[in-house]
Amino acid sequence: MKIPKTIFYFLALIQVVLILGHWALFASVLFFFPSFAPYKYWLLGLLGILSVSFFSLSLAEHKSENPLVRFGYIISGVWMPTWLYFILASAASFVVFFISGGNIWYFPCLFFTAAIVLSIYGIINARVLRVIRLRVSIPNLPEYWKGKTAVLATDIHLGHVLKKGFAQKVIKKINALKPEIVFIPGDFFDGVKTDFNALAKEFKKVLAPQGIYFCSGNHEMFANYKDCEQALSSAGIHILENELTEVEGLQIAGIAYKSETMPDFEKILEALHLDRNKASILLKHVPLQLEEVRNAGFNLQLSGHTHRGQVWPGRYMTKRYYSGFDYGYKILGSLQIYISSGAGTWGPPMRTFTNSEVVEITFE
Repeated sequence: MKIPKTIFYFLALIQVVLILGHWALFASVLFFFPSFAPYKYWLLGLLGILSVSFFSLSLAEHKSENPLVRFGYIISGVWMPTWLYFILASAASFVVFFISGGNIWYFPCLFFTAAIVLSIYGIINARVLRVIRLRVSIPNLPEYWKGKTAVLATDIHLGHVLKKGFAQKVIKKINALKPEIVFIPGDFFDGVKTDFNALAKEFKKVLAPQGIYFCSGNHEMFANYKDCEQALSSAGIHILENELTEVEGLQIAGIAYKSETMPDFEKILEALHLDRNKASILLKHVPLQLEEVRNAGFNLQLSGHTHRGQVWPGRYMTKRYYSGFDYGYKILGSLQIYISSGAGTWGPPMRTFTNSEVVEITFE
């Protein structure tokens, strides 16, 4: 996959920031914990490796799948938020140090311990898959669907980190809810080199009479999308890429991720030939262009993508960027929207102050 120049320069800038940030952590550790001084070169070397590990291993995992790359990627993924929390602990320690005139030394121990505890919590919390229950009233809903349930399971991110075992965990949670239909609006796969067919095949075990409906997310684009599409189709998953279908009188449409940034997005919606007199649901990975979707006449949009920031303080960033439409049930005029924080994780296999979820939707 060729990286555009603008993206390359942005990533290069981030890498420089990471290197400088790791040097800052090195200096802070030696300042507050002088007992590390005899090992400073080992510490500097370790932090130097960690500073470049995430991007380098992210590139490696797109080329190959092996236990060494997987282990390294997981370690580097966990380290990135942990490093951030250590930096915040360092900053807090310096504030206390200068306010106290250098007389209070136990605060650095407290702050750095809190950073470690927060990271451990994030690792554990990410593996707890919760169920969010939502009741939605849709105009002109056919009698068939009244009282029926659907499950929204977005951003599963199956790949190197989350594999067959996690897929089975998601499926077990879905089947326990006894849904009539299942919606997956993007990022079924993580976008790395993996056995797409084996992972998608697990979802043949999903018990939903009206099947599973999917639209692509950005992580399917990171992989060879044709391979992802073939694997999902072989598993019996219905793929909706700028398409609309009708299931027992309910219109279900899906938008291809590559179409979400096109300037003629309104025309793509028009080409779906939505019947405004019938109930409708739109699967769209990213919760943007909401006014266009509302104007097109859809009743309910189901999205993911944001992960609600996944690790603190990311939730404040996503809330600002998506103007409040980054998580949960929202209303925009006649359009109802649910943005899920996702079932899986990307990058750090952690969640701090956000939850992994599937959503049970009961139609009224």
